[in-house]
Amino acid sequence: MKEDSFVTVKRFNFPADATIVQTYMEMRGIPFYMKNMISNRLAYTLGDIEMQVKQSDYDRAKEALIEGGFAKPEDFQ
Repeated sequence: MKEDSFVTVKRFNFPADATIVQTYMEMRGIPFYMKNMISNRLAYTLGDIEMQVKQSDYDRAKEALIEGGFAKPEDFQ
C-alpha cells in the first residue's frame, strides 16, 4: 500500500457524530478526509460516512480516537 494512500479509520451513521469527531481531530492536528459527508447531507441518508486519514497518520489517528473516547482498541482489530 502506498504511504500517501487514504484508509478509513472510523465510520459514522450520523453527520452530527462525524462533526464532533472532525472537530476533535482538527484540534489534534491530524489531517483527514470525510468521505461521503456531502452526499450524505444532500441525500438525507444515514450511514456510510467514513473518516479517512493518510496511511502514514493511521496509528496517530487511531490512538487519538481511543484517547478521546470515540473508539475502543478492539475497533481496530
